[in-house]
Amino acid sequence: MPSTSRSKTRKAKSSNSRKFTAAEFFAGIGLVRLALESGGDWKVIYANDIDEKKQEMYEANFKDDHFHCDDIHELDPDSIPNCDLYTASFPCNDLSVAGARAGLGGKESSAYWGLINLLEAKGENRPPLVMLENVAGFLTSHGGKDFEQALLALNKLDYTVDAFILNAVNWVPQSRVRLFVVAKQDDGSDRNAFATESKTRSLPLIEFINTHQNIRWDIRDLPNLPRTKKRLPDIVQDLPDDDEHWWNNQRAEYFMSQLSPKHEVQAKLMIGAKSISYATAFRRVRHGRSMAELRTDGIAGCLRTPRGGSGRQILFKAGFGKYKVRLLTARECARLQGVPDGYKLNGIPLNQALFGFGDAVCVPAISWIKNNYLTKVAKSIEASSLFQSVA
Repeated sequence: MPSTSRSKTRKAKSSNSRKFTAAEFFAGIGLVRLALESGGDWKVIYANDIDEKKQEMYEANFKDDHFHCDDIHELDPDSIPNCDLYTASFPCNDLSVAGARAGLGGKESSAYWGLINLLEAKGENRPPLVMLENVAGFLTSHGGKDFEQALLALNKLDYTVDAFILNAVNWVPQSRVRLFVVAKQDDGSDRNAFATESKTRSLPLIEFINTHQNIRWDIRDLPNLPRTKKRLPDIVQDLPDDDEHWWNNQRAEYFMSQLSPKHEVQAKLMIGAKSISYATAFRRVRHGRSMAELRTDGIAGCLRTPRGGSGRQILFKAGFGKYKVRLLTARECARLQGVPDGYKLNGIPLNQALFGFGDAVCVPAISWIKNNYLTKVAKSIEASSLFQSVA
């Protein structure tokens, strides 16, 4: 793909109080926007996704008209306002172990190239910052070739790149590992092209960075990650025993029959305890049989889109000789993504909400990136007088 050079001689407009602006691609239900706009230093001025159901949830919570529901490959670059940042949580299906590992050439994950085409078409008006988010499998897809080609494509557009990995469990009681890339317009200054292992960069990522010096890196030091004390009881809705969400006895007993001997022991210990405790479970196929596997450490498994029964996360409540079983509610899924309870879910069918949150990001994790990376870099770019403000 040919490179379009960007002028580095224009003066920045000085402003001590302006908000940085962002366009959100693969916007989903707006959780990147929630994170960016918390604190008031960023404003999302454009959003795009192909899913009308996600658009419905987005527009129920953000009262503006800048959501464009369309295939990213069909967008008119001139219709996208100039801004400081593009974010892209592009489809993970072809990069994850749950998919066929078709990679960036797959039907859904190839949407990444739609983003690259937009950036190229914007020419001198492309944003100084780009942030990608995807599953950790992005790093290893096709032996690392997909990740390499994705980053080289950004290099060709005069971006240097950085990569790090965050787990939502640092902020919320959900295990959700995601790979992030921040690309910054190359200002020609000295760059750190090598990285050392840390809480945000695993050994496989370090090895990739240090063995791919054909990529123009700009590796930034990141602060220590927070450690939340939140656990499942902190996000569970206290539903009465006769609430319709709880499964009937027959369905709950069937769930118990699906537990392996090891997990059945764990369930019985919880049932016999003199206090209420919670566990989550997914159904998985083991040796040709559908099995339910409990997680009892107070942390939920990674939220997924409910493609088939195995994508729905189950809540197990037990104690004082009794137990109850149900699916996680939409509000509980929202809380596991760090979404405030003010986020509107009224009238949204459960499956639609599960799709929305299963495809979304952890809000406080994105806020951490914003506070510790994006805003700092955006301010340094503005102060350097190398790039024009596009607000």
